[in-house]
Amino acid sequence: MLGEYLITGRGAAEISASVERAVGSGELEPGQALPPMRELAERLGVNPNTVAAAYRTLRERGVIETAGRRGSRVRAQPATTGRDFIQVDVPEGVRDVSDGNPDPALLPPLGPAFAAAAERGDREPVLYGSSPVEPDLLRLARAELDADGVPDGPLAVTSGALDAMERVLAAHLRPGDAVAVEDPSWGSLLDL
Repeated sequence: MLGEYLITGRGAAEISASVERAVGSGELEPGQALPPMRELAERLGVNPNTVAAAYRTLRERGVIETAGRRGSRVRAQPATTGRDFIQVDVPEGVRDVSDGNPDPALLPPLGPAFAAAAERGDREPVLYGSSPVEPDLLRLARAELDADGVPDGPLAVTSGALDAMERVLAAHLRPGDAVAVEDPSWGSLLDL
C-alpha cells in the first residue's frame, strides 16, 4: 500500500507531518492509499483517535481525502505536492511562465552592487541589535507608502513576494481557511 515509506510519529502532529513530508517529497504519490486508521494506530502503538486527528489535519490542509469505508488516500493534486511532482503539461506554442523567473536579459548586473555591499559590510559590520531595516531603505519606502496613503507603522523586509505572502498567511489564517487565488496564476503561489 505505501511501498517503502513508513509513516512515523507518536502524536497527531508528528503523524500528519510524516505524511505531509512524504507527499511533498514525492515518496507518497497522488492517489496513493493510506492505511486504515486502526491499522496505522496499531502499527504505531497509539490510540486510533490520535491517527483520526492526524488524518483530519491532513484533510483540512488539502493533503488527503477520505471516502468513508473506501479509506483515505493522497489527493490527486495535494496542496503540499511540489510543482515538480505534479507534472503540468504545457501545450506546444504556449510559453511556460509557471516558474516565475524573469528573463535573465532584463536583469541588471549585480557584481558591482555586491562588491559595494561587501566593502560597506567590511567597514561597518551589521551586528545583533542593529536596525533590522537599512535606514535609507526605510526612509524611501516610508515616503512611497505615505504617498500612497498607507498608514504609518512598522516595516518588514522579506526575501521576496512568496516570503511576504507566507508571513501574512501564517499570521492571519488557520489550516482549512478559504483563500481566493486568481486563475491562471503563478505555480509557486498555488503551491504556497
